[in-house]
Amino acid sequence: MERSESGNTGSGESASKERTLQVLFEVILSEDCSCPLSNSESPVENVHNQIDDGVCHAEVTVCDESDTAHVVHTTNHVEGSCLCLAFREVGCIPRIRNADGDAVLIETYLSDRERISELVDRLKTVTEHVSLQRLTARRDGAVASSPTTVELSHLTAKQREAATMAVSEGYYETPRQTSLDDLATTLGISKSALSQRLNAVESKLATAVFDP
Repeated sequence: MERSESGNTGSGESASKERTLQVLFEVILSEDCSCPLSNSESPVENVHNQIDDGVCHAEVTVCDESDTAHVVHTTNHVEGSCLCLAFREVGCIPRIRNADGDAVLIETYLSDRERISELVDRLKTVTEHVSLQRLTARRDGAVASSPTTVELSHLTAKQREAATMAVSEGYYETPRQTSLDDLATTLGISKSALSQRLNAVESKLATAVFDP
């Protein structure tokens, strides 16, 4: 599958700054989203789009039941619910890996983990649900080494939800920007239940990163 790219991505970061983090998100678009990916009747193979003067122009390549590719051109006015605008405001380019009308897998590259939190916050305002599926990072000072990949798809939906919320709310920052009690209240679960979920996530991540 080819990767898609979006045009004008804003000027949030210097164009020459190295992007060391490769992130894969799964998002569920809201019903009122005008993005062509939200109502695709066929699997999406590729997307090219560009935002120009408040209008998003997109060419979406879809495959029918006979695996015949068709290119559909769409034009939509960019509003606050635009998925592409969320990436643009953070200064990164979305690459659509898969879309089936319900969920969309989107890959992007970021310079640091703070940007991940910013992007998650922005996506949460324009989607029904967003979860981090995979994070790949190069080790510091080892540009030529193999990437370190943390596979998150084996986590349960509740564990991913808890971890995503904890990161976006600054629970893992120093000093912490939120408490376990506040996170539990936001998620509507007990403090002990949230603690168990985060402990499970941290254990799985530590095993994935450091287990030879």
